[in-house]
Amino acid sequence: MDFKPNEEQRALASAVRDMASSLTPKDDGNGAPTGPQPFDPTGWSRMAEMGLLGLPFSEDAGGFGASSIEVALAASELGKARVALPYADAMAAAAALDAAGSDLLADVIGGEKVALTAFGEKGGVWAPDQPTRTATGSGDGVTLSGVGVGNTDLSEAHAVVTTALADGELGVYLVEAPSVDRAVATFDGASAVRLGGREVLDAALALGNVAQSGEAIGAMEAALGMTVEYLKTRKQFGVPLMTFQALTQRAADMYVGVELTRSAVLFAAMALAEEVDVDAVSRAKYLVGTYGRLIGQEAIQLHGGIGMTAEYAVGHYTSRLASIERTFGDTRYHLARLAQGVGDHESVDVI
Repeated sequence: MDFKPNEEQRALASAVRDMASSLTPKDDGNGAPTGPQPFDPTGWSRMAEMGLLGLPFSEDAGGFGASSIEVALAASELGKARVALPYADAMAAAAALDAAGSDLLADVIGGEKVALTAFGEKGGVWAPDQPTRTATGSGDGVTLSGVGVGNTDLSEAHAVVTTALADGELGVYLVEAPSVDRAVATFDGASAVRLGGREVLDAALALGNVAQSGEAIGAMEAALGMTVEYLKTRKQFGVPLMTFQALTQRAADMYVGVELTRSAVLFAAMALAEEVDVDAVSRAKYLVGTYGRLIGQEAIQLHGGIGMTAEYAVGHYTSRLASIERTFGDTRYHLARLAQGVGDHESVDVI
């Protein structure tokens, strides 16, 4: 399988790189901000103008007819630049809208409206297919009850995609103008539109995880690059750190982790371009969690004290990788998913 991007994909990555560099969080004198950031409508508009919000969707739906591969490549550039915008979450919501043929998708792609997800449970484990939220009614009279937790601040969201049970049956629902408090959406008799069942949820989480994994690859590459450059330039006992074999071996382990994870993420993106493959996505997410943690920790360790400072970006990449690992199911969740299906195969390729 050829993982090399073609000319159009390289051009897309270059354009996103140039745009993303202007959206990198700026140092205000106390170090560049990290963690959840206020929603940036200007940055979001620029992403929409570039077409990033419509990459994997058909032209008939208002998209650009690309695929999940382009989503992963674009997300990688956003991850390198530490762009603090909920791109992956928006992709998950848009995938649900696309699977249901919702008219709202065109406005989401154009950036006029923001749709995000709220699949989580307040104080509960990640189980989007086992929500405590309930739906009643049918047709245009569907209402939801319960609370949904998102991956980011939902205050700027015009619509939220969530799951709920209706007479014990799982459904994916769209709620416009939701009542939110930061990352928590409260559905007290909120009007909703049913988008579909488990197939819509799988499509949403698959694209969301591919985008998140692409972002993680970008962060991992950036952390590795900074670490290698530091080992080349920082001197100890009069010689560069790269002359110490133990340190170069650790950097080599980081490189292997990046490349192995990149292959799994691109494979998942290619598989998703053909059909929803939840196993391929889970394998990619497992490696993102495993090697994302390794690379983040090693990058800080190999930098020494400077790696812990607020002014230095390597700690910010590590923080973002830790957040990605816990979004749309953590490493243990995806490993358990894969383990449950081992018996369905005569042979299993070991990662």
